[in-house]
Amino acid sequence: MKNAAFAFAIGLGCFSTLASAGDSYSYTCVHGRDTRVIDVIYLQRESPVPCEVRYTKKGRVKGEETLWNANYTIGFCEEKAEKFMQQQEEWGWSCKKDEPVQPAQLPEDSEMPKPVQLPEM
Repeated sequence: MKNAAFAFAIGLGCFSTLASAGDSYSYTCVHGRDTRVIDVIYLQRESPVPCEVRYTKKGRVKGEETLWNANYTIGFCEEKAEKFMQQQEEWGWSCKKDEPVQPAQLPEDSEMPKPVQLPEM
């Protein structure tokens, strides 16, 4: 029983390191003059879900779309992004994992403007 609890704690620790919104990351794939970017975006602070996998085409063909998203399944976006990156490599693209993407600065509760009382009419 101790071993099961220890294994669970280790697994939980692995997911918690993945869970930070600051850990959003991307793969950049290049083929000739064209570039494709596969982003794993964490949508909440300190949580691996909800998440999205976004695909951006740069070069002759341009565009961006969300390929997958998950609200409850931890690891879903990471798995889909990695498999899609591997598929790109099979198609002849050269891919690399980029440094983590820093999320847009979200305001802290203390930074939110205070409500203003409107005068009564």
